[in-house]
Amino acid sequence: MSDSSVKKTLGRVVKRTEMPELSKPFSPMQLAKAITAKRTGMKLTLVDVSQALAISKPTLIKIEKGDVTVQLHNVLKVMEYLGLSFSLVSDDIAHSNDEVSDEQWY
Repeated sequence: MSDSSVKKTLGRVVKRTEMPELSKPFSPMQLAKAITAKRTGMKLTLVDVSQALAISKPTLIKIEKGDVTVQLHNVLKVMEYLGLSFSLVSDDIAHSNDEVSDEQWY
């Protein structure tokens, strides 16, 4: 076997993490765990993703730790790259198909 046919791995092997329970109420930590689980399930390193998206590795680490100070566009870029999406659902029971009269507006 020649040296050119052997792929050398630099750094650590990506260890897969479990996807969190997504039916629970949303939290930044739940999103962070889902992003980590998806990345590791795809066997992508932090460096792979940060280089592909032109974001810093420390920013990606913050995203995967659930740091809420990270800019939303960076979180969305990572989610899109990994094939993740989410839906906005209102849990406000005041939303209904009932007509609203003019007296109800303030």
